[in-house]
Amino acid sequence: MARYLVAATLAALLLGALLRLSAGEHRGQLQNEVVLEDVRYRLFPEADPKAEWVFAANRVRYNPQTQSATIEGIREGKRLVGGKLDLTLKATSVRVDRWDNLQMDEAWVFLPEACWEIHLERTPGKPVQIVQRQGFIAPRFRLKGPGIEVEGQGFRSDFALKNASWHSGKEVWTSGEENTCPR
Repeated sequence: MARYLVAATLAALLLGALLRLSAGEHRGQLQNEVVLEDVRYRLFPEADPKAEWVFAANRVRYNPQTQSATIEGIREGKRLVGGKLDLTLKATSVRVDRWDNLQMDEAWVFLPEACWEIHLERTPGKPVQIVQRQGFIAPRFRLKGPGIEVEGQGFRSDFALKNASWHSGKEVWTSGEENTCPR
């Protein structure tokens, strides 16, 4: 009888250990990534409290270990300031880091207030960045708007493009062009 009791205890311990190992494997998988499908993602950056970013996307992958999210299959991207549209953003995917800054390979930004379009591009090892405290940072860019076309490298600017800088580029300015941008 004692032999059966010892065997039953050992079997129960073995079964418990197997269940714990199995649960631990699943728990580890859940901690690596959380995936949401067909998402409306809203970002309220701490560094820019008046701003709100809104994305409609096919998928958002969140990694709790790095505290970053990757937004994939973006159908809509926009930045609102005080509830008013500030800019629209088109990109294939966007990575949001733990400080709410955005990184991407390539982006198209439209600023409706000035009617400016900006194409931002990465170079090897240097992604396009949108830093919430500063604005845009891009290795290469093309900007087009009423009376101006600029192409260059090393682009840095605030969100309103009032303090933009770049180097090694070409600029074309035309005066007298009417701003026919629909607002």
